Amino acid sequence: MINNSSLEKLEYTKIINTIKNYCVTETGKNIAADTKPLYDLNQINLTGILVTEAKTLLTDFEYPPLVSLPDISAALLRSKVEGGSLSSKEILSVLELAVTSRNLFAYLNKYKTETPALSNNKNNLFVDKVFELHINKVFSSSGEILDSASSKLSVIRKEISEKKDELIRLINKLCKKLSDKEILQEEYLTLRDGRIVVPVKVEHKRHLKGFIHSESATGQTVYIEPEESLDLNNEILSLSFEEKREIDRILKQLTVVISQRSSELKKSLETVGLIDSFFAKAKYSLEIRGNFPSFDLNAPISLLNARHPLLIKKLGYQNTVPLNVFINNQRIILITGPNAGGKTVVLKTFGLLQLMVQSGLHIPADSDSNFHLFKNIWVDIGDNQSLENDLSTFSSHLQNIKQIISEADSNSLVLLDEIGTGTDPQEGSAIAAAVLKKLLDLNSLTLATTHHGLLKIIAAETEGFQNAAMEFDTGKLTPTYKFKQNQAGSSYAFEIAENLGFTRGFISEAKKFMNTENYKIDDFLIEIEKKSQLLDAKLKNSEIENSRLKGLVNLYQNKIDKLKHERKEILKKTKSEADEYLSKIKISFEKIVKQIKESNAEKSVIKESKQKLKKLEEFVNDIIKEDEESETNSSFNEGDYVRIKNTQTVGQILELNDNKATVVSGGIKFQAELKSLIKAEKKELPKNSYSFNSNYFKSYTQIRLDIRGLRVDEAEFKIIKFLDDAYSKGLDRVEILHGKGSGALKNLVNEILKFHEKVKNFYFAPLEMGGDGITIVEYYKD
Repeated sequence: MINNSSLEKLEYTKIINTIKNYCVTETGKNIAADTKPLYDLNQINLTGILVTEAKTLLTDFEYPPLVSLPDISAALLRSKVEGGSLSSKEILSVLELAVTSRNLFAYLNKYKTETPALSNNKNNLFVDKVFELHINKVFSSSGEILDSASSKLSVIRKEISEKKDELIRLINKLCKKLSDKEILQEEYLTLRDGRIVVPVKVEHKRHLKGFIHSESATGQTVYIEPEESLDLNNEILSLSFEEKREIDRILKQLTVVISQRSSELKKSLETVGLIDSFFAKAKYSLEIRGNFPSFDLNAPISLLNARHPLLIKKLGYQNTVPLNVFINNQRIILITGPNAGGKTVVLKTFGLLQLMVQSGLHIPADSDSNFHLFKNIWVDIGDNQSLENDLSTFSSHLQNIKQIISEADSNSLVLLDEIGTGTDPQEGSAIAAAVLKKLLDLNSLTLATTHHGLLKIIAAETEGFQNAAMEFDTGKLTPTYKFKQNQAGSSYAFEIAENLGFTRGFISEAKKFMNTENYKIDDFLIEIEKKSQLLDAKLKNSEIENSRLKGLVNLYQNKIDKLKHERKEILKKTKSEADEYLSKIKISFEKIVKQIKESNAEKSVIKESKQKLKKLEEFVNDIIKEDEESETNSSFNEGDYVRIKNTQTVGQILELNDNKATVVSGGIKFQAELKSLIKAEKKELPKNSYSFNSNYFKSYTQIRLDIRGLRVDEAEFKIIKFLDDAYSKGLDRVEILHGKGSGALKNLVNEILKFHEKVKNFYFAPLEMGGDGITIVEYYKD
């Protein structure tokens, strides 16, 4: 089992408490609070599937019929005690459990095809309407015991009611008499110890015979039970005792009924709580836009677009920098970079997400991420200074690391923050190097952060080690919080100091005290990172431009294919009509020949007419054949000007390759089949090629994106790509159709648009055009 210290340091309990608060039932809260990382891969995957299915029901169907239920396991156990009796409140809670179990059974049965794993739990749910009827016959909808609960109770309550009415009439009659004599303090009746009394002025208390029950706080009023009502009050009180005994008897009967089914009810209570905990975990997955990754132990560890769940809550999803980690054969990942650059966040994110997935929880990362299993996770993060045990920061770190080294193995994940700090830098580096080498020998996967230059060199030269760094924007002198592998990072102490206001003279003076070799290494690392950032920016721009050009080529090609298809259809139709026309001509000609023969015309005239008809038929066929052959018989050379058949698009051939040509038109390169081209003149090129192509492009751009029915993670990628593509194509207004549904997609669209730098304004469509099921987006114009 993973030690509690690691769970606390990685803030795992905060995640569990959030999930616990999503639970509806007390049993569900207890089960959620007890969620711990597992080492059984089958159990982990099953839990992940159950949470995924619960999430599917929440997003695509309807919420489960779960209601607030107390933990009545103790009451169910007590029901088995012979002669015991549950209270009305406890019995009503049992009834609520039975009703909830039945409703939840129907719910899971309804969606058993969509959620087979979750629906397997329905067989443990208690379903018995006859049992519910036993309790419903006793209690009203407001929880009161009905008069009809038993015939005896009905008779008793009727008699009590009659006696009370008689008593009230008697007291009212007496009060009217006393009121005339001004003996009463107020003309009202009240109860004392369950008996009706009248308020009498203290000076007249001897004028009314009866039993004094109490006095007012001021002593001005005494409450007297009149002599005339004593017998009636006694009868009512006696009937009340009889009523209580009958109610107790009824509750005991119901307790016996419950005791006979207590084991089934307890199992159902636990199952309801378990299902409640799955839906709570699914709700948390929706909150963090979670997915469940794979566990392929033979594939590399990969975290793709991972985020720290607590940072998402604090900063928002879009403002949290994603983490991408790829670990194959490396066992020691050494992370360097500036202070406050995100090194510790990387350790905490990696460790926390590992704990979450081993608990079967979804994590805020791409579903293509892959994890391995760890029996233990060891953490040394933060200042462990102990005044009580007289330990310095360095000593406490060493003590913690000593325990880690003694217990870590190949099934351990070790996270070490600022290893080797708190003492002399050279000695600290040496100890840190020895610790990391020992962990490498133990084959533990280790992620460690440091500022020691010596460790960077060791990581670069030692097999099994890998340098990694937190990116730093050397232009703005601020950290970007992006994690980069296969490169060492500088601490950027001088740059940060300068950014904080230290003078250049001061910085220059400080650099004089630097070890020359260390300074050269640090300077070299900074230069490498600058070049890396420039290359990344160029690569990103190239990818965007390449994507845009591919889009244009595809649009042109689609248009060409469409026109070719239309052309073939036209030719087919023309040939059919021509054949039909020739057939009619033949028939007419035969008639004419017959008439000529009958009129004894010369044979030469008949022969000449047949030849003319044959030439006409050959002429039609030649046209069709010539048009078909023109697709393949044209010969082109590089540099030729060509036009795409049946369009106004004119360009120049750059390169020939088999049956295709690379053509440039309006600054856009694309490939076209030779059979789709015909020769053209340079003068046919449009005067404003770019304007022509831009207009052509816009006319075929889709301005609406439909994301209905998509999962949140699928929709997010499509939305961002759609927005960027639309902006790059010069559109000033687009629409996103997300529907109304549960609101998850609508909220996702709102969250993305809120932080998109090119979006000027966004709002819901008018009611007649779809209302809040469609979001209209307007862009800034360049």
